[in-house]
Amino acid sequence: MKNSKINCLKGFRCGEFAVWRRTAAVSAAVLGLVIAGPVMAQDKALKKVTLVLEWIGYQPQHFGFWIAKDRGWYTDAGLDVKIRGGRGSGQVIQIMAGNGAEFSNVAASTFTQAMGKSKLPLKMVALWGQKDILSVAYFESTGIKSVKDFEGKRMGIVPGSMAHIIWPAFTKAAGIDASKVKLLHWDWRSFFGIWAAKKVDISANSALGIATPDMFKRKQGEIVKNVVFSDFLPILGPGVMVHDDTIAKNPDMVRAFVKATQKAWTYMRDDPDAATLEAAKIVSKNYEKIDPIPALASYAKEVVPGHMVSAATKGKPVGWMSPASWRKMVDLLASHDKKMTSKPALADLMTNRFAE
Repeated sequence: MKNSKINCLKGFRCGEFAVWRRTAAVSAAVLGLVIAGPVMAQDKALKKVTLVLEWIGYQPQHFGFWIAKDRGWYTDAGLDVKIRGGRGSGQVIQIMAGNGAEFSNVAASTFTQAMGKSKLPLKMVALWGQKDILSVAYFESTGIKSVKDFEGKRMGIVPGSMAHIIWPAFTKAAGIDASKVKLLHWDWRSFFGIWAAKKVDISANSALGIATPDMFKRKQGEIVKNVVFSDFLPILGPGVMVHDDTIAKNPDMVRAFVKATQKAWTYMRDDPDAATLEAAKIVSKNYEKIDPIPALASYAKEVVPGHMVSAATKGKPVGWMSPASWRKMVDLLASHDKKMTSKPALADLMTNRFAE
């Protein structure tokens, strides 16, 4: 110590005070061990798991996971959850098939496609998105008032994308004459710039709850409108997918994760104003260079709670999945995706045993 001089307290001789201070320090240390012991043991007992998201974590479909983590609901469930971003559901499905993580968030439609091409040891165990958020977007300045006004317009679309695959079914369901819509092919790297430059009237590759509408409004004075595919077609949204091995070897861990996540999803469904604002604040601490907190919360409210509940899941716990809805989506995709060589069985795709 730089200064070994002891300032004596009133009523103590310096020697007595030195002994008292050493005794107190030892007692405090022992007490600290007694108090900290259970906490340290609890930390060590937490099961470290990884959750891989299909896209960047600050998007609305991920808000429930951040709330569950920040509020300590995963910790209460005995889990230390690390959240990682991904580059699309297809990539994350490959990671999960190789047992690269314990949990993931992927689009149910993409998972169904993958299972129709090759049976994988994976399963959906909870679905927060009972209606998918994939949409067709356009500028209000185009004069489009309804889907019928798509006729005579130019639409950009990524070949092979989900929007491209279900476009024929969508036009039929929406009463659009597909022959009157001019499709222009683009790719993921350039479509945003093409749309912003108004080289097309409509973007077939959009989604609710993203920053695009606000960005256009701020930078170009444009208001973006969306028509959601799932308003016309049985397309389910994103949910929690795990490996069959994980279910077999550690079902209690799967159940604990699902139950903790359900608490967050229920909060978002029942109090979307407070929940989306809370989640926006959380993600703003974890990501740099993202939109302001009020904007993030606003985007999220486009998809919460409207896409978390469907007629088929009303009255059920958040995350519970309707087998009938899955069956309709399987039939739709199998009839339109030429790369699906088989129609996957529901038992191979999903289970409600952890969400009930």
